[in-house]
Order: sequence, then structure tokens, then C-alpha cells
Amino acid sequence: MHKLLKDPIFAFLLVAPLPFWVWTYATQGVTGITDLSLLMSLVVLYPIIEEIIFRGLIQPFMAKRLNQRWSIFSLANILTSLLFVALHLINHPPLWALAVFIPSLVFGYSQERYNHLAAPVILHCSYNAGYFLLLG
Repeated sequence: MHKLLKDPIFAFLLVAPLPFWVWTYATQGVTGITDLSLLMSLVVLYPIIEEIIFRGLIQPFMAKRLNQRWSIFSLANILTSLLFVALHLINHPPLWALAVFIPSLVFGYSQERYNHLAAPVILHCSYNAGYFLLLG
């Protein structure tokens, strides 16, 4: 994990959602979740479980069978991200579920780049923290 924090690409990915959070704060203010147990579930528990399933199991399974790439994105990452969106349709309106596609690509890219679940877990937890602390 120490290598992650020294890598400028990982640092960029970690702060990439900041403009969105600032814009959200400026236009909507803070309406975030205040229930600590719910917040911890959404910021820590769910991202860890989702990353184990999607970037730890599904994406590597697909990567062994599909080796196509488009620039920095593998077909396995794209398909895993589409599945990630589909899962989010269960609890979110379609537009919000679709909004997780780009972060999911980032999580998948980080998994492939660093070959360790710590990278997508840290990113996912931090992205969820910003989102749920601001918007709830």
C-alpha cells in the first residue's frame, strides 16, 4: 500500500472526484448521511465487499478469457463495470446507477495497474465517503 500512495497516478485517481464534490457542495450544500452505522456500511463495508466480488473475482475471471483492450481499459474491466451498473439498478434510479460506470472503470483500472485489491478498495471507499458525506 505504501507504493500506492507514492504513485502520482494513484494520487490523481484518489483526488479526481474532488471537482465533482466541490461543485455538488456549491450547488446543493451538504445533505449527507449523519447515521454513523449507515455511513460506515456505505463507506467501508459495501465497498470492500463489492471490490472483493467485482475486482477480486469477476474481473480476473473475465480477464483470463477476454484479452481485448481499448487504450487503458480491458474488455474485462468494461464488462465488469457494466455488471456493476446493473447491480446498482437494484437500489438506484437508472441515471444514478449509470453514474457508477466511470468510477467502476477507475476501480477496475487500478486493480489491473497495481494487481492488488487495496487500490480499488481505497478508491471506492474514498469515492463513497465524498458522495455520501455530501449527498447522502
